[in-house]
Amino acid sequence: MGDKVISERLVGTSTVHGRTLEVHRLTWRDAPGLSYDVVDGATGELLTVDESFDEVPRLDQLCELLEAQQKIGTSSPRP
Repeated sequence: MGDKVISERLVGTSTVHGRTLEVHRLTWRDAPGLSYDVVDGATGELLTVDESFDEVPRLDQLCELLEAQQKIGTSSPRP
């Protein structure tokens, strides 16, 4: 989206396969929309490395994201 996040707010948590996932809403400086990142609540790993969600992710989307991340190991530590 934009080039700089001006606010980040926790908007929800879900437990998927025994892991607590946090959904964070991001507001960008130079973009009108919002984006949503998913973070592992225990480790702080960012699970939406390649692309954020445009809307709050549903439980089935969180399951798919976690399953894909576990298969290929695409998480990264939070900056």
